[in-house]
Amino acid sequence: MASQNSGDSLSAPIRTVRLNCPTQGRRFYGCSHYPRTCGFFKWADEVDNVLNLQMLAIEKDTKISELEYERDVLKGKVKKLKQSTTELEDQVAELAIENTKKFHAMETVKVDKKLCIMLFMSWVFFCFCDLV
Repeated sequence: MASQNSGDSLSAPIRTVRLNCPTQGRRFYGCSHYPRTCGFFKWADEVDNVLNLQMLAIEKDTKISELEYERDVLKGKVKKLKQSTTELEDQVAELAIENTKKFHAMETVKVDKKLCIMLFMSWVFFCFCDLV
């Protein structure tokens, strides 16, 4: 048997309108002390709608809480990824500087080799000229 709490904190049983009127057959909650009553009265279908809406609101609040938690977790992941990205960009910059230095060193070695070869060739040329 369904019931609601009336204004005097007692259970208000569900009843049905039995009078010959437009609301005949409609169910309602009324004070259990009828006809001496605290005045509590609610239509059952309105209470059911309110209860359904309250349950829906609780479900939505739960879903909102879950989504907010998930958002916070994702924000933490994004923060870590941004930090990793910054660290990787710094490493790439260091490697670029290192590789540039190595490239310049290799270019210097190439120039030195070319100079040595030219010096050797000129020495051979002068030696050959002296022999002739």
